[in-house]
Amino acid sequence: MPIISIVGRKEKKIRGLIWALYVLLTLGALTMVYPFLLMVSTSFTSYVDQDEFRVVPRYVYNDQVLYRKYVEAKYCEDILLYNQWFGSDYGTFREIPTPTKPNKAFITEWRNFKSSLPKTHVMLAACYSPNAQKITPELVSKYRVFVSRKFHGDLQKMNQVYKDTAETWLEVDIPQEIWGTRDYTVQPNRKFSEYLEFKDALPQRYLLTVSVDGLYQDALKVRLGSFKAAKKSLALGDHVQKLSDIHLTPRVPSGPEAAAWEDFVRKDCPRGFLRMDVSAAPAYRAFIRAKYGNLALYNKAYASKVQTWDDVPFAQSAPNRGVALVDWVEVLGTVVPIRNVEVVGPDLAFRAALQRKYHTAAAMNRALGTSFVSFQAVAPPYQDSDWLELKENRGAIRHEFIVRNYREVLEYIFIHGRALLNTAILCLGIVLATLTVNPLCAYALSRFNLRGTYKILLFLLATMAFPAEVSAIPSFLLIKNLHLLGTYWAIILPSLANGYSIFLLKGFFDSLPKELYEAAMLDGATEMQMYRMITINLSKPVLAVIGLGAFTMAYGSFMWAFLVCQNPKMWTLMVWLYQMQIWAPQYMVYAGLVLAAIPTLLVFIFCQNIIMRGIIIPSEK
Repeated sequence: MPIISIVGRKEKKIRGLIWALYVLLTLGALTMVYPFLLMVSTSFTSYVDQDEFRVVPRYVYNDQVLYRKYVEAKYCEDILLYNQWFGSDYGTFREIPTPTKPNKAFITEWRNFKSSLPKTHVMLAACYSPNAQKITPELVSKYRVFVSRKFHGDLQKMNQVYKDTAETWLEVDIPQEIWGTRDYTVQPNRKFSEYLEFKDALPQRYLLTVSVDGLYQDALKVRLGSFKAAKKSLALGDHVQKLSDIHLTPRVPSGPEAAAWEDFVRKDCPRGFLRMDVSAAPAYRAFIRAKYGNLALYNKAYASKVQTWDDVPFAQSAPNRGVALVDWVEVLGTVVPIRNVEVVGPDLAFRAALQRKYHTAAAMNRALGTSFVSFQAVAPPYQDSDWLELKENRGAIRHEFIVRNYREVLEYIFIHGRALLNTAILCLGIVLATLTVNPLCAYALSRFNLRGTYKILLFLLATMAFPAEVSAIPSFLLIKNLHLLGTYWAIILPSLANGYSIFLLKGFFDSLPKELYEAAMLDGATEMQMYRMITINLSKPVLAVIGLGAFTMAYGSFMWAFLVCQNPKMWTLMVWLYQMQIWAPQYMVYAGLVLAAIPTLLVFIFCQNIIMRGIIIPSEK
């Protein structure tokens, strides 16, 4: 019994030790897998959440984070644009709060009004990026698909019709309607008219209206410095508690605010939202007469045939282009009396529509559940509407954020040069060369009793003491003297032989039974037949390990390929990914790295049995 109990205690200790080793190995595996999972999860993020480093991005299950990402994408990843339009002062999109209790009735009223606006006065969301380092906006990708289908994939025909010079579909630009800028005007042409077709087919959530109130608030902040200074200078009432409570009136107000209103209208307000009264026509014609002096000069400049100065046409809205636009803007800025100018922005038109429908603010508040003190205090529910759009389209929005980084990287890879073809040729060439030269050399050292075998092995092992960078310069000069720069040979030839591979193969070949070779020689086999039928057949595991190492080295290297192949058409995948990380955001770089890791992972998955045999068998021998 004592002996049995002692054995039992020893078995328990051994089992405990084994379990402890399993736990340690599991923890070690987690330390390897966890960073990779962080890289994968970050590849699905954007600027809003790229620094969170979570295994699962929060927007997958948290609507508040998803809302910030949605707003970031909708407003073109430009927080300055967002602040300018809505009178806010956020540093990043991470700071934007989530609406708490959106008023659905009021949002529906705003949506109905927005849908009644002409499409030429509604911008597209997520359609441009103010920074070339940002990812391609969602609607730009959709527009390129639309144009490609319209021209049946004929890029040259598209260039001819649109008078464009795009070399690929990824270079096709979407027309930019930047209604929030002072100088923007519509350019009527075929491209713009067909762009309007594209815009008409989009859901309402892809459409934006410019907040003229927000532009006015931003101008006040720049002009007066702070909200307190603005409130004091403009003598605003107690109902104005923050900058966003200041709203633009359609006509010049009386009192202290008149000067600020006139300064904004004459200098900053987008001219697409300005109208001159018919009563301003005499002042306009007087300016034209003073500027041109005689009708002949005017007719030449305008390509017209007016007979008298009274026949000069007067445009209440800004003309689209040319001399007429220049004169109209000059009249607006210096000549026309400010009382003859009206602001007609979307938010002002919304207030006017509410007043026509409900007549009094009290009736509007009862019908919509709002609490505005007057129609002038009404502000469109931009943030609440964005929140409701997110709730209604949560699945589609989340799917777009999941796929867009990888879509961008794949488009980048497939469109630039011949990255995939070059990489495939390089990997195949190096693997074949490695599995041809190294086994032959190792076979010769193993089979034949050469006098200098160990000196050769010592020389081969000595090459492992120096990093590859040491041999880069002489290798480059040799390739240059052979006139092989810019060719596949320049990449493959320096990798033909590897000292470690020859040493490893030589040791494995030495362990093979000598009797097999003696029997083969008695049967009349030649040396190459023995090499092919005995050595290679018995060495497949170790050859698989060496082949995998050659593939990994060839697939992952970029510096040598970049040095010897200056032509971008010869660059491999890793060179293009290296170039991408110079300008691409962090999350896009991570997406590229994840995609680049897939081929190596697949090779290991499908060849793991052979590879493990190649690792285990040499140690057993």
